[in-house]
Amino acid sequence: MKRVLYLFFISNLFFGNIIFDGHVNDDEWANTEKYLISYEVEPGYNTPAKFKTEAFITHDENFLYVGFKAYGNKENIRARIRSRDSIYYLNDFVDIGIDTYADGRYTVSFSVNPKGSVGDRKYSSFWPDASYNVEFEGDGHYTEYGYEAELRIPFTSLDFPETENQKWKIYFLRKLYDNDNETRYLSSKDIEGAGCRICQSDIFYEFSGVKKKSKKRLIPSITANSYAERDETGEMKRNSPDSEISLGGVYELNGNNLEFTINPDFSQIEADESKIDVNSTTALRFEERRIFFNEGRDFLQSRLNTVYTRSINNPEYAIKLFNRGDKHSYYFLDAEDRNTPIIIPGSQRSYSALLGKSHANIFSYKYNLERGQYLSFLTTNRSYDGGGSGLLYSSRGYIILDKKYSASFEIAKSETDEPISDVISTTNGTKNHTYALDGESFSGYGGRFTFRSNTEKWGWNYEFETKSPDFRTDLGFTNENNWKKHSVSGDYKYRSDGLFKFVKLDAASVIMKNYQNDVLGQMTRVGSRIEFNNPFEIELRAETWNKFQFENYVFNDTYEYEIDINYSTPRLFFKIRNDWGDAIARNIEVPELGDRRNLSMNAWFNVSDQFFLGANIRQSELKSKITGEDFFSGYIGSLKSTYQFSKYSFVKFTYEYNNFNEDSYLQALFQWQPDSATIFYLGGTFNREDIEGTWENESSQIYMKFQYLFNFD
Repeated sequence: MKRVLYLFFISNLFFGNIIFDGHVNDDEWANTEKYLISYEVEPGYNTPAKFKTEAFITHDENFLYVGFKAYGNKENIRARIRSRDSIYYLNDFVDIGIDTYADGRYTVSFSVNPKGSVGDRKYSSFWPDASYNVEFEGDGHYTEYGYEAELRIPFTSLDFPETENQKWKIYFLRKLYDNDNETRYLSSKDIEGAGCRICQSDIFYEFSGVKKKSKKRLIPSITANSYAERDETGEMKRNSPDSEISLGGVYELNGNNLEFTINPDFSQIEADESKIDVNSTTALRFEERRIFFNEGRDFLQSRLNTVYTRSINNPEYAIKLFNRGDKHSYYFLDAEDRNTPIIIPGSQRSYSALLGKSHANIFSYKYNLERGQYLSFLTTNRSYDGGGSGLLYSSRGYIILDKKYSASFEIAKSETDEPISDVISTTNGTKNHTYALDGESFSGYGGRFTFRSNTEKWGWNYEFETKSPDFRTDLGFTNENNWKKHSVSGDYKYRSDGLFKFVKLDAASVIMKNYQNDVLGQMTRVGSRIEFNNPFEIELRAETWNKFQFENYVFNDTYEYEIDINYSTPRLFFKIRNDWGDAIARNIEVPELGDRRNLSMNAWFNVSDQFFLGANIRQSELKSKITGEDFFSGYIGSLKSTYQFSKYSFVKFTYEYNNFNEDSYLQALFQWQPDSATIFYLGGTFNREDIEGTWENESSQIYMKFQYLFNFD
């Protein structure tokens, strides 16, 4: 019989019983309902959990309290003092997932490890948003039976209906390492193909008497930096120190959330990890790190990449307004950008540049259905100073057809009126327009349709995707167009308690054409992932391209292979990836097929609970099949060390050497972050270049930022 647990709490009945200290005392939690996290869902498939885990939940007028008792497995517990959100890697933790609308539209999860370090994430259907940050606290400690932990979550950190009676859907999760195998337990079964994880939970938390408080927050910040660079004479010149003041804030009224930022400092404190682009003909995408864009990202998610918030580069201001209603939700963003990045997509090639001022608008509407299903509409517009604009309309949806079948779709139409600028001056283009910014007007479209089937052992997927030759996304990330792709894939999963803990076999077939009906690629792939009943995990992949066309050059019967090996113990994590085979040398006058090899190695070593070291090297080479000479060969290597003073502060040193460019940088960073928005940074970056065998300082920067959250909730 399906287990449905209902909890009824009347206002003031249990207010003030919980002392938040990370100790789950029986007397404190005696009047709360107790739950068991009973099912192993990874790598097992809803099998009985090997170790016992108890979860508790209650509240007072201001906070939701969650307690955990995690029994057993003491010799394998992995827990380090980590900064916010760093516990999701190589750490044990316990977690609560909350769906305040109980309809599967999204899940907010709060996690804590045995050392009291915390993390939070938001899941929209199957999309995780790791950048999500809100106010909450966690604490924990080891016990003679394992460990216990507590979470305290302010109601102001959660969006929920403004009604007297609340009914939230929840789940409880425990991540652990059993014989060094990453394992997850869940409070309910997780059936493949039956919808999102929270959709399948049979636990509801019902209560009344808690009045929703509106958010009222101000977030001022000050930044200062001093920059030095080598001038034309070879001397290092340091610019005068520069400082700026910014102001942000959040105000909520009747479920409408207004966020604003004036003169924001959107410069990055930590450098993006360098990517090897020596053989790339398209723009590279980097992760969004800026706090302002955290809340509401689930409105903007798109497989067609219709929104890429890093395209809003250096705004004078930005305003965000959103509301999550019972069935209807909306999101609106307005920003004035000082310096505007633009990507002009083409056929297997893109062109990038930086323009001047622009104005950006995004509007999204979402109709929420049960079990995470939805229908949505989105439009974006960017207008450029001096003329020109990019307008886009799109719609997407996700539908569960029955217990194992689901379908999703997305369609988009773009309207482009190009600005006039000489920053992109290529003569290349389509039959209808050039890629240069010469004031042309045109429209394009993109689309995607997916049909899936998933069961315990079998899964298969059909997907069609396309972007027409005139499709652009000025506020998104489209670096190629003029293609349409059909793909069919399937997989088989095997689970066991023997030598192999989990085995997944998969295969796929893809055919890709352009709008002139030329076959751009025809590929068949087979692969497998094996989790052993020990610290090793291996992935294998083999691809054959019966045909591949790059521009006007056609290559037949090419082969690619890849092997990944992961090794993980409480102190050491090591990953090596080696892929080799045929590849096209793209950035030469006449593209040519060559022999490639890419090797990457990544390692982390925990010296202590607070000090860890990391090393990474990525090597890439491509040799001519005819002469054996290198088209290119090089590597990027980095070393990192982090000392975590507490879960709120750390100091980090990063050194990276780029053999392709023959340059390097050294970065030192101190960070203190006691809550989601209060942050203090102090750091410096020093760049050097190898000039004829002599290392020369090219530039340096010293910077500071202090941002403080004033909470008037």
